[in-house]
Amino acid sequence: MNDHPLNARLSLDLEIGKRDARIHALAAVRADTDERLVFPSGSLTLTAALTRLDRLADGADFLLGHNLIAFDLAHLRAAKPDLRLLKLPAVDTLQLSPLAFPRNPYHHLVKHYQDGLLKRGRINDPELDARLALEVFRDQRRALSQADPELLTAWHWLSTADNQTTGCDLFFSSLRNALRPTDAEAYTSIHRRLADAACQMHARENMATVSPPDWPLAYVLAWLSVAGGNSVIPPWVKYQFPQTNRLLQRLRNTACSDPGCAWCRERHDARKELKRWFGFVAFRPVPEHDGRPMQQAIVEAVMARRHVLGIL
Repeated sequence: MNDHPLNARLSLDLEIGKRDARIHALAAVRADTDERLVFPSGSLTLTAALTRLDRLADGADFLLGHNLIAFDLAHLRAAKPDLRLLKLPAVDTLQLSPLAFPRNPYHHLVKHYQDGLLKRGRINDPELDARLALEVFRDQRRALSQADPELLTAWHWLSTADNQTTGCDLFFSSLRNALRPTDAEAYTSIHRRLADAACQMHARENMATVSPPDWPLAYVLAWLSVAGGNSVIPPWVKYQFPQTNRLLQRLRNTACSDPGCAWCRERHDARKELKRWFGFVAFRPVPEHDGRPMQQAIVEAVMARRHVLGIL
């Protein structure tokens, strides 16, 4: 597994009871030594298992897991808030998937439903999940190492906060061989990525208020990098980061009033879209509505996201 400069990573997974919200099983695997911890095992109690987990994490560069940040770490913190490992940077493979695989944001080991859970042959096997997370992470790093440098710059800045050493900061710094971008570097990269793909007025307004970490904008940039192809925003993103869809609607589907915005003047013109999608230069002239072809009036209303009942 020596495929990453930050090789000393600890991958972990918990099994939580649905009724009592308690830890019923856990497993952890060190990528550099292949040492492992599995609970339950023999007469090992949960308290003893968490103590051993802390020892296993000693010397690790960061923690790794699938839905680690929102799920596993929260339960570990509730069970034993003084765990030393809770101070380690964390990398969540669930968060990275839409960036690494924007054309199809599901790794082949990830199930296609709301939570993006790992696909496994047997249920209640946290050790298998911990090892699968290591495999997903290797593939994510390989994919992201080939991503556009400007996207990596934007994602590095958007996934981290200034003056905080996080798992994403370590990961992207290693991947880019560079420290976290400055605000100016990030703004330049983001504006370039949005230049021909979104409304410039709305993009400027959004950048004026953006405050990392900003995963919704990171996922929007990933989606826009392959927009028009086989791309989908995963359901779990829409659930956990609802701002993602709202931001995408504002950047792409809400026309601005700036006459210099090339995106809106091109993509929010019903006649230009008619030509682009169907090859016709004009709508059927009759019947008319307010001096315009009725077809055009209906399409313009829909493009403006108004409720429409059209009967022709």
